Amino acid sequence: MKTRLENNTLTLFLEGRVDSSSVSAVEAEILGAVNAHPGAEIAIDAGNLEYISSAGLRVLMKLRKQAKKPLPVENVSAEVYDIFEVTGFTELLDVRKRLREVSVEGLAELGRGANGTVYRLTPDEMIKVFRAGLTLEEIEAEREAAKQAFLLGVPCAIAFDTVKVGDSYGTMYEMLNAATLQERIRENPARLEELAESSTKLLKELHATQVPAGRMPGADRALHDAIDKVAADFEPEEVEKLHALYRSIPPMDRFVHNDFHAKNVMETGDGELMLIDLGDAGAGNPLIDLIHCYLIYNLMGTGMSTMRDEDMSFIGLTYAELRRFWQVFGETYFGSAERAAAMDALLKPYAYMMYYSSAMANPILPLQYHPLYVQKMREQVLCRYDELLGSLAGVWEE
Repeated sequence: MKTRLENNTLTLFLEGRVDSSSVSAVEAEILGAVNAHPGAEIAIDAGNLEYISSAGLRVLMKLRKQAKKPLPVENVSAEVYDIFEVTGFTELLDVRKRLREVSVEGLAELGRGANGTVYRLTPDEMIKVFRAGLTLEEIEAEREAAKQAFLLGVPCAIAFDTVKVGDSYGTMYEMLNAATLQERIRENPARLEELAESSTKLLKELHATQVPAGRMPGADRALHDAIDKVAADFEPEEVEKLHALYRSIPPMDRFVHNDFHAKNVMETGDGELMLIDLGDAGAGNPLIDLIHCYLIYNLMGTGMSTMRDEDMSFIGLTYAELRRFWQVFGETYFGSAERAAAMDALLKPYAYMMYYSSAMANPILPLQYHPLYVQKMREQVLCRYDELLGSLAGVWEE
């Protein structure tokens, strides 16, 4: 049996058949390796494991008791995985199937975003290939979020398995016969107001969806993660204030998409709207979505850019179209232009905080911009800390 010690993790490579005829020798090798590296975390690589009997499973149970965390069993074939599953060991161990290899060479590209590129794989399937740097855990979390959203009744593509694409990972989804709202508006700009209204109504309906406890992660996790990633650019007390402002958004249990814009909403051939890119979706206060929408459609269409209205924003709409989209969005969601204007004033500083922190946390932003963004954050957010703290309490209405 081969072993590997790396970053204080001892990986044991199981091979062939582990059954009554071989289990004694395998157990002796395992115990010898574990005893030779006291304190190391244990992991099992089952890439070359052809079969495991109940006797072999009991050896893994002994290892499970010694492990400091759930014992990972990786690269498990479909046949061996069935054994783990039928015996209930998928609930006792962290069993991970071997990822199948998929090539996207020659496939038609359907779209490209910050985290990956989507290709048409078959008439019934598409694949999202994630950018380098994202971990398998992050990609699996996105797939799980899409699965849970679907189970809650959110109109979205059905997520299948995670696969390997060269040195990257991908997630398989059902192929949607649909186009993004951005594409629909480019085809027919006269539809902007109609699509802005219908998508806003959909979002408001989704914000009434209660998420059972433990079903989805907190929707505010990405907000706090961005602050943590840029903490070195601020004083410690400033970092705490930024976290406190996000914590002051009242906790709720509603569905939050967390990246709702015209490239992440699709319209099918029969006019149904579907959501995509649910990697940051979770349970929380709908205000998180509203802050993000204000950032995309309002700030990105006005004070954050010196671009001409004829130029395209990063989501493929002109800046004039962004402003008009937000106007329709606000009046539709909040019920009146007056109510929308009042909400604008409340959302704006939080949108600035979201923009600057997420931009600085993105590795593609040149470091020379960081001091400028820190200063902007201090001028537009931190200097108003006492005024802003608690300003969003009780303002969201169903």
